[in-house]
Amino acid sequence: MMMKYLLIVVAFCMGLSANAQWGVSNIPSALLENAHAVVQISETTLSIKNAGMGIRKKHIVVTILDEQGMDEGTLVVAYDKLTKVNRLEGILYSASGEKLRKLKKEEIQDLGNISETNLFDDLRYKLAQFKYADFPFTVEYSYEVTDKNLAIYEHWFPHANAAELAIQKNTLAIEVPYNLPLRYKELNGIAAAQISKQAETTIYTWSVSNLKVHEGEDFTPNWAKKGPGVMASPSVFEMEGYRGDYTTWQNVGVFDNLLNQNRDQLSPSIVAEIQVFTAAEATKEGKVRKVYEYLQQKTRYISIQLGIGGLQPFAAQYVADKGYGDCKALSNYTKALLKTIGIESYYASIRAGHHEPDILVDFPSQQFNHVILCVPMSSDTIWLECTSQTNPFGYLSNFTSNRHTLLATPKGGVLVKTPALTASNNTANRKATIKLDATGTARATLDISFSGALQDIFAEIMELNNTEKQIEYLPKYLALPSASLEKLNWQREKSKVPKVQLTCEANLKRIATASGSRLFVTPDIFLSEDFIPKNTGVARTNPIELFDTFTHHDEVTIMLPTHQAVEVLPPTQTFQSKFGTFTVKYTLKDNKLIYTRHFVRNNGIFEAKDYQELTDFYKKIAKADKSQLVLKL
Repeated sequence: MMMKYLLIVVAFCMGLSANAQWGVSNIPSALLENAHAVVQISETTLSIKNAGMGIRKKHIVVTILDEQGMDEGTLVVAYDKLTKVNRLEGILYSASGEKLRKLKKEEIQDLGNISETNLFDDLRYKLAQFKYADFPFTVEYSYEVTDKNLAIYEHWFPHANAAELAIQKNTLAIEVPYNLPLRYKELNGIAAAQISKQAETTIYTWSVSNLKVHEGEDFTPNWAKKGPGVMASPSVFEMEGYRGDYTTWQNVGVFDNLLNQNRDQLSPSIVAEIQVFTAAEATKEGKVRKVYEYLQQKTRYISIQLGIGGLQPFAAQYVADKGYGDCKALSNYTKALLKTIGIESYYASIRAGHHEPDILVDFPSQQFNHVILCVPMSSDTIWLECTSQTNPFGYLSNFTSNRHTLLATPKGGVLVKTPALTASNNTANRKATIKLDATGTARATLDISFSGALQDIFAEIMELNNTEKQIEYLPKYLALPSASLEKLNWQREKSKVPKVQLTCEANLKRIATASGSRLFVTPDIFLSEDFIPKNTGVARTNPIELFDTFTHHDEVTIMLPTHQAVEVLPPTQTFQSKFGTFTVKYTLKDNKLIYTRHFVRNNGIFEAKDYQELTDFYKKIAKADKSQLVLKL
């Protein structure tokens, strides 16, 4: 076993194989079906030399079948001051596997990560791509990196791009010394690691092969969507003189505290200013609110990915002097401001992003991409999103709500969950009064309010303070694509469950259609649920995850044109399932049609066998939403 492994390593270290033939004919025909690219072979190795340094190597051969697969032929290697690219090579092959040429120097770009919102970043990218498009063709890449950023070993999901990429063979090998035990979590049915013992190290190897392209299933949980894979993390590691231990969440928090140590110092003038600014507030919550207002007035968010692997915040005084910082720096700064008035708060690492998966709580490791602040109270907790200049005090949107966060307390890390936004928090109340004529032309007055997560996008549009831009964006987000809006009037309530209210007037173009002596009227002007989950007839394999929960309530009053008779009045309908409840009602009074619609959508994770019920539920709603009133004129 040892000799076999050494021969593999020697072959790998020699770099690209000049005599290898990577023709399309080598690929099993089943893998070509519906594929835009096929990975013929991919070998990733990570050799941990000690707690502070490892060698990463990659060898990959990808066949690009058409233009849609071109991205798979691009190699991106990230590096920073803790990571050095030692070698990067490439070879281009024809469809038959004939070697055409090596990668040219000008085909390797060296790119920074600076943008309007990312002011400082020591992260850079080597981007390699052959300037070639005679399909099909094959590219072979090999590179080696010395890595001193070992807070994460590897997150390996070889078939994450399952919708266009097939895998012939893909392997991951991690070699660790006996005194640095490997921690790992195998996910989504990956075969257990093959483990071999060497003289001073242990090698863990995972492999997948012959994975065909397959269409993803709607509403699949994000971790499951990535396909078979492995997350690997160190037990202990070192970065620029800082020693970390990731064996427990408590120890992960200890490392955060170590990185943040002595970075909360503020000048006497700032301390005095904060004390004066908060002096009139009698309650702890009032003082925290004033500090948050101060933060929003004095600072702005700028991404700064510098320091120890991008994990260490800039000092509080730096933010005070410059007036900007990233999520780490601004949260640390706010923590320092609160400390000056005797209020304790905790730096809180979290995995943020709308529809981002929550962390895997049974695998202590660096899984976070954002930092917020937690202020414990006697009867409640205040959560602060420190990167926003407009966020209401204490409000967490879907960006960070209802997921686990690691609090760096004085005793180390404590894993808690941020509050969830419920269906009664996330509401859309839409009222419309419409005057309709016999040609189908409609003039409407709209009174619409949104709360919780549903108000987020409308708060952003409101904050534009540009009526032309608002009129441009609103029809899409109001689900009124053909509407012409005017006379906009906004109100905003900045509470812990914030609310935005909009009143306006509108010309509507698609509410009714005249045909001969009849007028067909569609009262559901908002087209609320026109999406029906796909049902291919193939048995579902993944569970169902519905992220968002909300309540939609619509009331549309239509002043009808003069008519002889109502030929069709849609019936009242009610549907109920584990996924929510839906009711629609039509009331005809004098010359007015009053249409009411109420939909509550539940969230959660449901069993795969429930997918047919979900599809049927949405089909019923979509059909009800398209119901028409028919008038004989």
